Amino acid sequence: MSQSQSLRTLVQSRLLSDVLSPCTSSSNWSILLVDSSSMRTISSCVGMYQLMEERITSVDGIESKRQPTPEMDGIYLVEPESVDLVIKDFENAKKPMYKNVHLFFMTRVSEEGMSKIKAAKNLLKRIKTFSEVNLSFLTPNSHTFHLDLPLTYRPLYLNLPTGNTVVGDLAGKLVTVCATMNEYPHVRFDKRSRVARETAQEFHERLNVFMSQNPSWWFHGGQSHTTRSRSTLLLLDRTSDPLTPLLHEFTYEAMLNDLLPLNGSAITYVAPSNSGKSTPKDVLLNESDPLWLELRHSHIADVITSLSNRIRDFVSSNGGAALAQNSGADMSLSEMSAALKGLPEYRETLSKLSQHMHLAHRCMDVFGSLNLSEISELEQTLSTGCDSEGKVPKSKVLVDNLIDVLAGNNDRNNSVRLIMIYIISQQGITEDDRKRLFSAAGLDEDEKSIILNLEKLGVTLQQTTVKKKSFTSMFRSKRVKSTGKSDKDSVYAMSRYVSDFKGIVEQLVEEKLSDFKGIVE
Repeated sequence: MSQSQSLRTLVQSRLLSDVLSPCTSSSNWSILLVDSSSMRTISSCVGMYQLMEERITSVDGIESKRQPTPEMDGIYLVEPESVDLVIKDFENAKKPMYKNVHLFFMTRVSEEGMSKIKAAKNLLKRIKTFSEVNLSFLTPNSHTFHLDLPLTYRPLYLNLPTGNTVVGDLAGKLVTVCATMNEYPHVRFDKRSRVARETAQEFHERLNVFMSQNPSWWFHGGQSHTTRSRSTLLLLDRTSDPLTPLLHEFTYEAMLNDLLPLNGSAITYVAPSNSGKSTPKDVLLNESDPLWLELRHSHIADVITSLSNRIRDFVSSNGGAALAQNSGADMSLSEMSAALKGLPEYRETLSKLSQHMHLAHRCMDVFGSLNLSEISELEQTLSTGCDSEGKVPKSKVLVDNLIDVLAGNNDRNNSVRLIMIYIISQQGITEDDRKRLFSAAGLDEDEKSIILNLEKLGVTLQQTTVKKKSFTSMFRSKRVKSTGKSDKDSVYAMSRYVSDFKGIVEQLVEEKLSDFKGIVE
């Protein structure tokens, strides 16, 4: 992958050029068959119009009931676990589902799966293409990937029998990422993490197997590709930083995901139309929207300020003043904006600006209704060990403040988050404090269990018994502990916490990661 080429573009090219194009001709249309997993991979980077350009007439789920189409070819793009469903399509030799079969698996097929295919005579004679494409991951953004394994916490951290299977799945999917990017990375992992260690070892073994089975595959830093050196794969798990995901983040994208009913990258909101009626609008927040690309990682205050200025500048420079003059009356910014929306040449640009302004204000509405100003200030003080003025608060004062906030909070999710932040940041609390916090928050047994399960991530729940205090220490006030770092240069007091991951990445670049081991090659 060239440095200028995004991962999403690379995956898109693989799907269209390497998988679909060779299987379709100018005279024939084909049907694309997918399972739920491969469908998510395709949807993350390829649109229906692009598929139609490759002469795909429809995309059908292999799990659903379909009518035979024996005059058309079937292109199967599925996970190896779907091999039985592929075979089932050709059980009836007199009524095959498709004419010819082009069979693509997202990752490596097991020996058992290969044996099943070889034994399926009706299927075998129709196979024209067979390949393992190594694309078992999602590309939600240009330079990020997602392994699409949402239910991994319980088997990994509760020592369930399926834990080893999940580690294998993680490692196998990571191999497909590296295979796609032509990377044979050095592997580093947190030596304190069992999950990171096991995943690193499994990944390294599987990648070596992949290389031995694909001798023509090359990697950056190899003998014939020396324009840049080998990369480093840094494996971390949630035990390395259980605190950061619990804190409220006030950048635009983070607030949308945390506070509004987002469905993947889609959201529906009700907006007033030019006729004065409220109508639902469906919005896709993805990289096809330049405004979203620019603003998504900005602080919400900066987003609203930027959008307000742009709307004002746009209205003023695109006929707003002329509209006001022609109307013979003074028009407000909102009135000029509404008038310009009725003009086709301005409608799209102003609609996009207004759309993001509406979503940003919806975030702030929820921010206010949940009292996140007070809650987030408490979160920041707990996680950094100092308040917005840089002073270290007394532990008793902070606990009393926390109890007051919990007692007046109506959102149980935020109460659970606050208590978890307190326990993690203070490296455990007393049994008495825990009872007081649970009581103030009014937690049920399930919510208490969620908090207590932090222990599975290596979090200390209860402070160890301290030695008997000296006479003088009895008169000293206990100060709150500091777990995270505080960004002294942060413009916003509610965003001063700095995740440990930032320091880890900086140490990786400087080759100073003392707590991270490497796989011996």
